[in-house]
Amino acid sequence: MPERERRLRMDIDLTSLLVFRDLAESGNFSETGRRMGMSQPAVSLTISQLEGEVELVLLERHASGARLTPEGVAFLSRAQEVCEAYVGFKDEVKLQRRRMDGEVWVGIDGSWYSERLERSLEKEFSGKDVKFRCGKVTETWSRDLEAGRVDVVIASRFLQEGMTPGIQEAVMKYERGITVAWHPSFYPFDRDRFNFPEILRTTLLIPNGHAAKGFGDFLSYWCAYAYGSQAANTVKFESEAEAARAADAGLGVFLGPGDSMDRLGGLEHDLEFIRTFEFVLPEAYRFGVYCRADERAKDVMNIAGRIGRAGRKPFSE
Repeated sequence: MPERERRLRMDIDLTSLLVFRDLAESGNFSETGRRMGMSQPAVSLTISQLEGEVELVLLERHASGARLTPEGVAFLSRAQEVCEAYVGFKDEVKLQRRRMDGEVWVGIDGSWYSERLERSLEKEFSGKDVKFRCGKVTETWSRDLEAGRVDVVIASRFLQEGMTPGIQEAVMKYERGITVAWHPSFYPFDRDRFNFPEILRTTLLIPNGHAAKGFGDFLSYWCAYAYGSQAANTVKFESEAEAARAADAGLGVFLGPGDSMDRLGGLEHDLEFIRTFEFVLPEAYRFGVYCRADERAKDVMNIAGRIGRAGRKPFSE
């Protein structure tokens, strides 16, 4: 085949564009493999094949991962358009298929409340003619919800994080302020004269966005706005319990949204704690059920309503 004709017959696999986009964001072959459900060698091979097809070096490989070349930056700007259109098309097809089958996808975040409500849902819908599928969602659940990748989300959030005009909310639980906890053998804070800026010289141990959406972002903004500084170090954990255990070991100071110590009542620890900003943040932490604002599917609204009723029983004030 003549060289000119071969060039004109360029064939780019759409999946390879998605892999390239993710790798451009993560900069790490293993991380992209984990998120894309591929092995690290498979990611590397996919990128090599893409570069061979477009005849451009898109990424510079180095010991810790990869970074975009100038050609890669230009290529990514156009690839983004194709990826968004492709992903949007797939989401729409999946959504239409669910509507035809009468199936509802329920996403659940990693918060303490969500985990307990998930258990009660099995009893709530057991033996009933309801077609729904539960699965875990990441802290980007609001975008996934609006895109139609999931129909209903059970999640917690801090302040207005995650809310857009395209999402409606039914709150099951409100909580005030922030909990600060520390081990007195390592941090001699005075509960009666507690001064929040004092903890900024320590390592802050907090739940991540999967367990409390927006909490970490709020803390960063608050410290910069109110005190003109940030904590010496911040470590995020998959759950409040993990963060509290680290604080009990003297690794830092625990911060959690709302009344964290009430949720951690079954955890053995020697922590002292204080509730702070309760009047400034009266309903800051909330747990609820979320669906699209323009949702009209009866199956979805039925499931969302039943989840809300099931959740209000154990979590009502």
